[in-house]
Amino acid sequence: MSMEFRSFLYRRLGRWITCSFRLWPGAWVAIDSKFAWASFQDVFCDPFYWQVFQWIRPAPKLVVDCGAHCGHFTLLTEKCLLSLYGKSETEYLLIEPNPALAGVVQRNIQTAGLGARTTIKQNLLGKKTGNATLWVQRDNYLTASMNPLPGGRPHVVEFLDLPSLIGDRTIDVMKIDIEGGEFDLVRHNLDLFKRVRTIFMELHTGTSGQRQELFDGLGSVGLAPLGEALAAHGYELVIFHRPGDSA
Repeated sequence: MSMEFRSFLYRRLGRWITCSFRLWPGAWVAIDSKFAWASFQDVFCDPFYWQVFQWIRPAPKLVVDCGAHCGHFTLLTEKCLLSLYGKSETEYLLIEPNPALAGVVQRNIQTAGLGARTTIKQNLLGKKTGNATLWVQRDNYLTASMNPLPGGRPHVVEFLDLPSLIGDRTIDVMKIDIEGGEFDLVRHNLDLFKRVRTIFMELHTGTSGQRQELFDGLGSVGLAPLGEALAAHGYELVIFHRPGDSA
């Protein structure tokens, strides 16, 4: 039986034939659906996100996960902190607008023992007020878009005023994977990024003008890309960092 076929079977049968990984003593993460499998693979099995280990010196006080999906980036960051320092007091803010994933991310955070240090918001990011329709694929909860999706299910979701929530705090590490919403997030919240040290961004397809506007906007508040963007799965992986900050 080929590995491709085994993977196909697991993705289809994961809800009945579950698998769990121990991240640290007392903390487990379940891989019990095809979207949990895909999310775990994207975060834990890709060296791009493991680079967070390099950017948690000193230990971050606040990590913001935009487009948290199943919460796997938060779990990976916590794992890196425990490996590097032996303990963690980092506070996490997770924003995931997809109501189909609400129970998944809550369960993963609670199972990992991070509930007391984690805030989870079910909101869209970009504009600061109002709401919009989020379309979610019925057979793949990781596929969501602000544009209508064939076979998708519509959900009306409110936008989050992220700068007001953060206040004058510094965001030490920020992950952005919001399916193309990163352009509006930077455009409408540029002042927020003055208080961000490091960004891990999945940059989705946009016009050349949108891409340049995003890079110029972040550059205007002191954030520069580290090296060349990496191409993966139809989008780009980019790290932005504030030169002069310790790593």
